[in-house]
Amino acid sequence: MPTEEWQATAIAKINGPTAEQVWPLLADFSNLYKIFPSDISFTIQGSNGQPGQIRYSAGKYPSPTDANAIIVLWAREELMEIDASQKFVTYKIHENNRGLSNFTGTMQVLPDGESGCTFKWSVVSAPVAGSTYEEIVAFQQATLLQMVSMIEKLF
Repeated sequence: MPTEEWQATAIAKINGPTAEQVWPLLADFSNLYKIFPSDISFTIQGSNGQPGQIRYSAGKYPSPTDANAIIVLWAREELMEIDASQKFVTYKIHENNRGLSNFTGTMQVLPDGESGCTFKWSVVSAPVAGSTYEEIVAFQQATLLQMVSMIEKLF
């Protein structure tokens, strides 16, 4: 595990819809809340689906330190690249209250030759103060599985 940069990739199968059917949900950068466990997301700068677009997203989550508490996590994220032919978006997290810095993520849907498709989420980040690499990887995988569940319910 590198000390100056954390890298992780989570992969999960989406049962039912094809990559072509899921792609419009991923490409709709403004409306992350449709497929990500957040309460709101919206564009604050630029045009939806165009590099340079900035979105704000926020949601309520269980506190990792107090089982009885709920915390609000938010972020301003910039769409860096979008590729409809390869079905991926790359984004960078700027301001946030999650402790993330130098964070870049790429989400991609891939055909799998069977029923459904594959969802791949790769991230690169500076280490997160107060968290271990393993905790961040577990959070990423759990979040990806929540996203897959949300996507499957839409079809």
